[in-house]
Amino acid sequence: MATGTEKKHQEKLYIPKLKVNQLKLELFYEAGHGQVVFDNLSLREAGDKPSDDIKIASHYLEEQIVLPLNKHYLMEMADYHYQIAAESSNIVRVENGLLIPLAQGKTLLEVLDQEGQRVATVPVEILAAEDPQTTSLITKWCEVILGAENFDRSSPAMVALNQKLDDSVTKNLADLTKDQKSTYLWSDLADLHQSSHMTATCRRLEEMAKQVSSLASRYYQDKELIRLIKDKLAWLTLNYYHPQKDIEGKANWWDFEIGTPRAIVNTLAFIYPYVTQEEIKRYTKGISHFVPNPRQFRSTLVNPFKAIGGNLVDMGRVKIIEALLKHDKKALQDSIAALDTLFAFQPKGSRGEGFYEDGSYIDHTNVAYTGAYGNVLIDGLSQLVPLLQLLATSLDQQKLEVMTHWIEQAFLPLMVHGELMDMSRGRSISRENASSRQAALEALRGMLRLAEALPEQAKIRIKGKIKAVLAFHNQETILESLSSYYDMKLFKELLEDTTIQASPVKSYLSLFNQMDKLAYYNAEKDFAFALSMHSNKTLNFEAMNNENTRGWYTGDGMFYLYNSDLGHYSDRFWPTVNPLKMAGTTEAEVHREDVTIAYLKKLTNDYKEKAKEKAGMSTQQSSFVGAIKAGDKTALAVMDFQNWDRTVTAKKSWTILDDQIVFLGTAITSQTHQAVSTTIDQRKENPDNSYILFINGQETALTEEVLHRDDVTSLLLLSKDGQANIGYLFAKPTALALSRKVQSGCWSEINTNSNNKDLISQSFITISQTHSQASDSYAYTLLPNISKADFDKVCSEARIEVLRNDSKLQLIHDKKQGLLAVVKYNQAKEVVNGQLSLEKSGLYLYQKVGNDFKQLSFKALS
Repeated sequence: MATGTEKKHQEKLYIPKLKVNQLKLELFYEAGHGQVVFDNLSLREAGDKPSDDIKIASHYLEEQIVLPLNKHYLMEMADYHYQIAAESSNIVRVENGLLIPLAQGKTLLEVLDQEGQRVATVPVEILAAEDPQTTSLITKWCEVILGAENFDRSSPAMVALNQKLDDSVTKNLADLTKDQKSTYLWSDLADLHQSSHMTATCRRLEEMAKQVSSLASRYYQDKELIRLIKDKLAWLTLNYYHPQKDIEGKANWWDFEIGTPRAIVNTLAFIYPYVTQEEIKRYTKGISHFVPNPRQFRSTLVNPFKAIGGNLVDMGRVKIIEALLKHDKKALQDSIAALDTLFAFQPKGSRGEGFYEDGSYIDHTNVAYTGAYGNVLIDGLSQLVPLLQLLATSLDQQKLEVMTHWIEQAFLPLMVHGELMDMSRGRSISRENASSRQAALEALRGMLRLAEALPEQAKIRIKGKIKAVLAFHNQETILESLSSYYDMKLFKELLEDTTIQASPVKSYLSLFNQMDKLAYYNAEKDFAFALSMHSNKTLNFEAMNNENTRGWYTGDGMFYLYNSDLGHYSDRFWPTVNPLKMAGTTEAEVHREDVTIAYLKKLTNDYKEKAKEKAGMSTQQSSFVGAIKAGDKTALAVMDFQNWDRTVTAKKSWTILDDQIVFLGTAITSQTHQAVSTTIDQRKENPDNSYILFINGQETALTEEVLHRDDVTSLLLLSKDGQANIGYLFAKPTALALSRKVQSGCWSEINTNSNNKDLISQSFITISQTHSQASDSYAYTLLPNISKADFDKVCSEARIEVLRNDSKLQLIHDKKQGLLAVVKYNQAKEVVNGQLSLEKSGLYLYQKVGNDFKQLSFKALS
């Protein structure tokens, strides 16, 4: 064996799928350095092929019972009567088949059959109580993931949650198959070879275990339900989740290594007082096999990978709780130590997964995922933190500071008006029950738990910021979104704590350069602007598992404008928006295929490893993407854009100047001479606050019939209440196509896992500019939340000058602020404004001071 490692023995039952007379055994050692010795390899006949018949958990009369003082024991033989022998001392009590220890010592039980005949005498030994720390940690885990002890009958939300859980248990008990030979427990989860059905089955048992442990439940300490839970866990581990099982066919590694194990360990934690150590080891054999290493997934497959980010936290929720249940201190320490990598920022300029110091969060290799897998990370870690704090290995100051940084630099800047920006949520945007508002509450849930662990000053500061986001949700909605009494208690206490005031949100600019995103909030005008780009290091979009099938252009320079229309993105935007015309994007006007599993499979057959790229999921060849800022109201961003199939190119930039955002595009070219257009905007209308359109100052009717105008210098969408106005000012007369259309779609079109095929219809105003000539350009300014009077004034002032907009230079002059914003695309020397001599390619911001220009910010790009 290699130095420093331990011997490992594995025995596997090989069952040929077809008639086999030869086999080849290949040994793989792909990770690590040094020498590995494979020894004592043997093949031996195992006998007849194991029966495919379902195995039933058997019950045998106990020969003896050994139990610690803190546990209860449910007798094996439910039809027999157990009683304390006449000569026994006051060591135990027996209540309806449940043995309850009273003191340490030994005693005897008599076992009577249904006719009252004594069939056995069983020795009983009560040992000292288990390690109190282990027991308290398991209790704390149950408190964090449910918190039944926090139940308050005066809370409608808590009462409703308990009723919902009770009703679900009642229904699932009624629907449970009575057929002992059945291959499933519930008919709607009938194919347990499809691993998602296995996970869902285990979650139903977990739900039952929750109610068994909850004082408010009608099933509290229900011995028959406890027996059923244990029997069905045994059934699952005998038939579907055991070391001889392979992850193959319709099975997914996630279910075997995260979904099912989490449900099992949680179930055992809830019924911990009623399970023996022998039973725990039996029920967790599958976990030990499929998840042997707290730092690695797919260990039983040929392509294992390192556990990082949200998946690493999920691993921790499996391995840490498993170790506690099994009283395995070494495994506990190792599983906790495995989490250390979470608290290290990825190096600037690297391409690793995880958090970066600029607030970016990357997952799935190269996808911006703060609002999805980042949510999973802080949600899971925030559940583990209370346990870690009870251990000697509690979180040190550095780790607490890192968690504070995540909250304040990664998550809060992406929250506006109670929403979590969709550009950070990846394929989650296609889930009907996971709107941007719900995603925000999910993130806040983890943030509030983490805040409890922070030093007092940081705790109060962050709670004030959380309270500011919660102000956009009503208390009833907040509490109803929660699935534990523990979380309900935390949120209720915060909302009712008059000593913690909601922190006023000031203007801010967050540049997430490592994930090619930008978020800006203007406090005076109360709007937010978000920009979603991609580069050679980040993916344009991710479609996976039949989700986000039409996310094609969401990373191509799409912008989001958050104003007083709080439901613009959260209220069924994604199934009804035209996915070919995302706001701010420049694209070929071509048909696209929905990126489903079936479509990817077809492409895989044709293109192998290039399948995802052929489906449209790609990085750019260009690294000329990034942003700089000067203060909290001035920024410059650029994307030297090349579309997914390399047929459209454009040089796109955005300049934020306080309450105005300038959009420039140049060198727009189609390699295939297909029609190309830039979507100036595609705005969903609020039926209660619809828009009136003004073109060049004149009110203009807009219908479903496309309106073509070739002389547009200004557009104003004037909302009914005047609070959601949007102005567009063009640098020169521009030809535009405008329409107001009722667009229809359903959730199942963008997420085929959804059963909701109901057609949704919403009105959208679409404004686009067609690029019919080679190396075309566009130039316009977006003015959110501007009154009509102020817009008319801006139109006459011509405050912003576009001095250059070509393939070499994009140059903007803000005369009011004396600012110059420069995008330089090459290394050739350029003299700007007769004064500035620039050589390096990249982004420049200058402020005029007297007769000179002071450089405020620079970022080299190439």
